[in-house]
Amino acid sequence: MGTGFSGLLAAIRLKRHRLDDFVLLERSPEMGGTWRDNAYPGAEVDVPTGLYSISFIPWPFRKRYAPQSELLAYTRHIIDKFHLREHARTNQAVTRLTWDESGCMWNVEVASGERYVARFVIDTSGVLANPRTPDIEGAETFQGASFHTAQWNHDVPHAGKRVGVIGSGCSAAQVVPAIAGQVARLTVFMGRAQWIIPRSDRTYGPLERFVTNLPGIRHIKRFLIFAYHEVRFIAFRRYPFTAAFSRLIKGLYARNLRKNLEKYIADDRLRRHMMPDYELGCRRVIPTNTYLPALARDNVDVDISGIERITPTGIRTRDGRDIPLDIIVYATGFYAYTDMDKALTFQVFGRDGRNLNSEWEKEIASYKGITVSGYPNYFKVNGPNTGTGHSSQISYMQTMASYAVKAIRAVKRKEGIRAIDARSDVQRDYVAGVKRLLQSTVWQTGGCTAFYRKDMTGDVTSLSPESVVHFILSRQRVRLEDYHLIR
Repeated sequence: MGTGFSGLLAAIRLKRHRLDDFVLLERSPEMGGTWRDNAYPGAEVDVPTGLYSISFIPWPFRKRYAPQSELLAYTRHIIDKFHLREHARTNQAVTRLTWDESGCMWNVEVASGERYVARFVIDTSGVLANPRTPDIEGAETFQGASFHTAQWNHDVPHAGKRVGVIGSGCSAAQVVPAIAGQVARLTVFMGRAQWIIPRSDRTYGPLERFVTNLPGIRHIKRFLIFAYHEVRFIAFRRYPFTAAFSRLIKGLYARNLRKNLEKYIADDRLRRHMMPDYELGCRRVIPTNTYLPALARDNVDVDISGIERITPTGIRTRDGRDIPLDIIVYATGFYAYTDMDKALTFQVFGRDGRNLNSEWEKEIASYKGITVSGYPNYFKVNGPNTGTGHSSQISYMQTMASYAVKAIRAVKRKEGIRAIDARSDVQRDYVAGVKRLLQSTVWQTGGCTAFYRKDMTGDVTSLSPESVVHFILSRQRVRLEDYHLIR
């Protein structure tokens, strides 16, 4: 389920092992996932594309941080290269999965009324696929256009208009510089301060694109980028022997941010507001060289008083000002695992009528972030605590998709085994270990709210406390002894 990078990776792995009896269910009219949906102005990846790409599928990216258009072209290249359209069924929004005990099969129901029966389910529905739009009083009365960045309305021209951007995270930091020079007036309704760090972006020439995609050179380049990002992990995990180095690095970034705020932000109150009071890395870091200069433009205003309500003609702030607007853009991120009603957009019923949705409302638990006790032959790519706070998510996706296919192959090879179900004791020990490791990470103890925490303030439910190397190595082998074998 899903045709973003995770779904495509799972399909490729299946095809490579000649397991062609599968369908890709996609809820949208087109395949593509994240880079099909996030087509807002300025949208681009915030990890170098030498690493934010599938390791065995090269592509001649034009920029170090590729824009949405290139990433969508890359996605479509993968779909065509591996002939995946023939397996896809679009406009198939899954509404319910039900495990059939007697047949050891999953019954899959979709909104269109069609039904599918499957021995295995690989759920690759994206964690960042469900936009979070805040419930603001009066929003329904606004007479202009309003939309989330992930649902950008390209039929609404923004040039020469008065635009309000609600939010100050990664998508806002990309949208604001992209449209600031085109709109008549731009007002940014800024929330909590963000760690804004510089990045070394550049455009590649034709020769460099060719050379760096050659076998060997491409892999060396990828390894160097991987190693750089993996070293950063020590700043996010509280290893006793790296504490001094971590403080040094964070101090350097803090001084750099203060310097840039002094350079671009004239208002002293706004400068103080934009300096985070929580530890670097606790929230998603924003690498950008263009956001602060955009905020310094004459036609850009920043409100930090907060929104009281949305009116028919704009936004009323908490300090009593009425800001007239033609367009309101919600740059307010995604639900991820903060709200289980949004993380699982369909009902999942497993053994003995158990309901995964209600269980995850109480406690989000899985084994290795991929399988769940009580839900046989159900594999969740990008499951709980499998996100990255320091590297490329594609490295994690490749590992999880590979693990799921290895497990399927193991079941199909073993005589008399119809399904596997993660042992509850093994899962319980795994979850306890994850929680213990998280206590030594900046994500759990850095003093901030974040979308990767349950209800924004609770346990970290999205990010993995493991380094990428450990994540990959610990999921290389499927241990059938960790599972109940259903015959």
